[in-house]
Amino acid sequence: MKKFGKKFIALATACAVFMMLPATVLADDWIDGDTPSSYDNRVIDSLNNVYTPTVRTNFHAPSIRALIPYSSKSLFDKETGVSTSKYSDAYSCVYAAENTGYGTLAQTALASALKTVGGTNVTTVTLNLFKYEGSTYKQVTSTADNLEFMVYIPTSVRSAARDFAMIRLNADGTISYLPDQDTDSYTVTFDTNYFGTNDLYCLVYAPKGAFNAYKTAAATTAATASNNAAAGTTTTVTTTTVTTTTKNS
Repeated sequence: MKKFGKKFIALATACAVFMMLPATVLADDWIDGDTPSSYDNRVIDSLNNVYTPTVRTNFHAPSIRALIPYSSKSLFDKETGVSTSKYSDAYSCVYAAENTGYGTLAQTALASALKTVGGTNVTTVTLNLFKYEGSTYKQVTSTADNLEFMVYIPTSVRSAARDFAMIRLNADGTISYLPDQDTDSYTVTFDTNYFGTNDLYCLVYAPKGAFNAYKTAAATTAATASNNAAAGTTTTVTTTTVTTTTKNS
């Protein structure tokens, strides 16, 4: 399996070292973790509703105002294993940081994904999930259920003529389109269940309607799971994304 480059691995390693620094005080309503005070990491929608991270978040992406965990804390804790941890200090945490050092494989995959929808990349970020327990951060590279995240769309790129989405560049060179699941013009809500060291997340925009096909595919998958549940059958849905394979020269 090809990887997205040594620069990205080095960044992820630096992330792990940074997060190993001792925390100060943890309270039940603790939100931001090691996010610098100069970074707000609050999503404010078009109706002035304010959304904050649901679990501890280490945010370092200045090109966007915020990228926050949006699923409930209980779901994050279930997926990371915190809810069944025997350690009293256990908690779930997310690391989100801007990444501009990815390699040619990722660049080729992103260029192909953008060409397909006639899109433009706003920023690329690392998005990692961790379980902290026993004074140690343990990376969770994938989860059984999807976890939701919300992104603030920078004012400089907002337009009524554009649709926004996230594109996940997978470690093996494939592409996953993560369509916006809300209707607010200031935010993008997406879900995912992959948080590997070599996965990258890109906030992108394209002409109005460019991501409709991917929204339909995601909605169809979700509807099938709902119908099966109503019929008494069990279906495990690991992702509602559409993935395509990119050939790299």
